[in-house]
Amino acid sequence: MIHQLFKQAQDIYGIKGKELAKLAGISANHLSDFRSGKTWLSPEVLMSLLAAMDELAPGSRRYFCQLLADQPVPTKKSSVGEKLVELIELADDDEMEAAMMAIGRKWKRSRVSHIHTEDVDQAIAV
Repeated sequence: MIHQLFKQAQDIYGIKGKELAKLAGISANHLSDFRSGKTWLSPEVLMSLLAAMDELAPGSRRYFCQLLADQPVPTKKSSVGEKLVELIELADDDEMEAAMMAIGRKWKRSRVSHIHTEDVDQAIAV
């Protein structure tokens, strides 16, 4: 049952087995055997897989845990904004600082691009 729920979470979030196995530090064959129900995982390996899964697709670990706990699971994927809010809630101070810097850079690029477009439009109008 756990292996089926894990496979479901992995499939829903589009997580590739080879990439997940590599990030978690296990062989792709070991992951495949678990997903097919042929073998069990130690708690440590499962935790490594869940951490790697969430690194590749934020929210996927929570989704798996909701399935495991038989809790209601949202039927739609979250929007980018909803995912950002969730990540912000989970972030520590260093991660927040990095996120704020990224937001600042993105905003600045957006403003520079917007200003450049306005200049071109004005030049064309003249």
